[in-house]
Amino acid sequence: MSQPSWYFILPPLALAIASCRDAPEPAAGSDDAVGVATISTSDSAGVQIVRISDLQALSLPLLEPRLVYSTATDLLLGHVLGAVFLPDGSLVFADDASTEIIFLDPDGQLLGRTGREGEGPGEYTDIARVGVSADGTLHVYDRRQRRYTFMDAQGTVTGVQDIERFGEVVPLVRLTGGELIAVFEPRYEIPEGLQRIPVHLLHGDQSWENVDTLGSWAGKERISSADRWNPVAFGATALYAGRGRHVVMATTDSLDLTRFEGPIPVAGIRGGSSPRDITAVEMAGWMDLFLGMYPEERRPVERRRLQNSTLRDTYPAFDALRVDADGRIWLGDYAKHQEQERRWTVFGADGLPIAAVNLPVFRPEWVQMRDGAMTGYGWVEFEVTIPNPEHELLDVTGRRIAVLRRDDLEGEFIEVYEVEGLR
Repeated sequence: MSQPSWYFILPPLALAIASCRDAPEPAAGSDDAVGVATISTSDSAGVQIVRISDLQALSLPLLEPRLVYSTATDLLLGHVLGAVFLPDGSLVFADDASTEIIFLDPDGQLLGRTGREGEGPGEYTDIARVGVSADGTLHVYDRRQRRYTFMDAQGTVTGVQDIERFGEVVPLVRLTGGELIAVFEPRYEIPEGLQRIPVHLLHGDQSWENVDTLGSWAGKERISSADRWNPVAFGATALYAGRGRHVVMATTDSLDLTRFEGPIPVAGIRGGSSPRDITAVEMAGWMDLFLGMYPEERRPVERRRLQNSTLRDTYPAFDALRVDADGRIWLGDYAKHQEQERRWTVFGADGLPIAAVNLPVFRPEWVQMRDGAMTGYGWVEFEVTIPNPEHELLDVTGRRIAVLRRDDLEGEFIEVYEVEGLR
């Protein structure tokens, strides 16, 4: 299906549905009350299923982050594309403005920079991910070149791995031996009307010649027409996260997450949340935020498009997802328009909730565009990667949290916090 020369994306949102997809009934006597929410556990073919009656009703210990350092005064950054902690607490991240990989020591002091734009060894054209493989190897994934670049803790390139077979995959983790787990969204013609193209979780060998499907999730809600598609504003979507050998897949329709260790599912979280209506004032605020991305002369056209679009009228069960180095799942609430912090619920590797933490909200530009063409409004890009909203939580390991921020002049910076109480 041909894509438009421009289109809008608002933050994903869905009507919260209290459901427990394909989870068996809990064993008798397994219920445990946390706040006014009910939690139960059961086993499904070796997978622990945790069922929570109401996510927002959980009463959990609140972690208090302590700021360790900020890059705001020392580094001029354009757009941070990913970050990861190394075992010693140092931080590695990519900056789109310079196409560099930047290394900071545990105190936030600059250790070095490496990389530049290009297609040779140690060069990048479209950095999509900075991560650590299951064996501890630091890697950078270039989406356009479909290439992993491996490096040591000093930034010296130690090897590369190409992914040639599939055109548009998002690798989540690289396992010991070079196996990959990635998400894939097919691009095919779909009938007109409300649609959700499935997102598939794939497991492939190092050559990416032998690939298995581990599961499928309903993707972003879209309205398809004969010559274009537009997302449903505040529509349901699939989310994903990967770190080390841990992968989490989820949908925002309800509380519905599954954690994998390598290709094996090990824990599931199912349940519901308290539906939160979007007020007329909040909807007007979201609309102004979106329209602010366009030149003033174009805003009347975009306003009409919004008014004629399909809009959900409740906030989602959740909006942001991360998995940390220990397999804990971090689930972010949908931050309302005027809220400056987002509540993150922390689940253990077994799926049981253990704590909560409030972090400053990073609001990305709501118009996400990639791979485009020249139009009457200049160069406009299409988004071709699988939707997964940007948010503030870059990485978590041990007691450290890396948080992405934006200043009043739209410049980005990173804050690193420490927290006590994680287990």
